[in-house]
Amino acid sequence: MEKLAPIIVPKASDVLANRLRNMILGGQLTTGDPLPTERELVAETGLSRSSVREALRILEIEGLINTRPGRTGGSVVTLPGRASIVRSMELFVRTHGVRLEALLECRIGLEPFLARLAARNRTQSALQEIRDLHKAFIASVDDVPRYKRVNLEWHLAVARASGNEPLTAFMEAIAEPIMDAAGYQQVTTDEIRRKTVRAHERILRAIEAQDEDAAFAAMERHVSAYGKIVREAMRAGTIK
Repeated sequence: MEKLAPIIVPKASDVLANRLRNMILGGQLTTGDPLPTERELVAETGLSRSSVREALRILEIEGLINTRPGRTGGSVVTLPGRASIVRSMELFVRTHGVRLEALLECRIGLEPFLARLAARNRTQSALQEIRDLHKAFIASVDDVPRYKRVNLEWHLAVARASGNEPLTAFMEAIAEPIMDAAGYQQVTTDEIRRKTVRAHERILRAIEAQDEDAAFAAMERHVSAYGKIVREAMRAGTIK
C-alpha cells in the first residue's frame, strides 16, 4: 500500500476569513455594511471567539474591513485603496533587499508606458499639476534634498495623469526606495540635474501636445540614461 500524503486541514479562522472575503468580493457585502458582531459570528459559525477574532484581523490587514474596538464598536466593510497596495508592495521591496539596479529596470519598463498613457488620458488639472511641479523642479536644481523630493513628485504626477491605478500604485511603491537609495547622491551631479530638467521639459511638452509616441520616447531616453549612469557607477564601485 502506498503511503498516504499528509492531510492539511485549514485553520478555522482562515475558512471564516475566506468565506467573508468572498461575500465582500462577490458583492453580497458592500462598503459601509456592518458585519455581524463577534458574538453573532461565534453563534452562527460554531467557532471559538479567538478564531473569529483572528478571521476579522486577517480581513482588516487586507483592508477589506475596518474594526472599532469597544462596546459600541464593530466591523464595517471597506474597500482597500491604492495606499494599501502601495504599502504592501513597498514593504516587499524594502524587506527583500531589492537592488537599486532592479528598481531602475522596473522604471525603464514602466515609466515610458505611463508617459504614453499620460499624453493620452491627462486632464487639465493633471496637466497643471505636472506644470507646477516642473516649475518647482527648475527652482530646486541647486538644492539637492528638495530637488530629489520634487523630482519624485513630478514622476508620480505623470503616473497619476496616466489614469491607470494599478501601474500608478506600482510606481508609487518603488519611487521612495529609489529616492532613498544610498547611491542617489553620488550620481546626482550639477550637470545631471540640469540635463534632467531639460528631459522633463521634453516629456512635459509631449504630454501637453498629447503626442503619445513623443512622450514614450522622451521618458524612455530619460530613465534609460539615468539607469546607465547608475550601472556605470556600480561597476566603478562608486555605489553598491
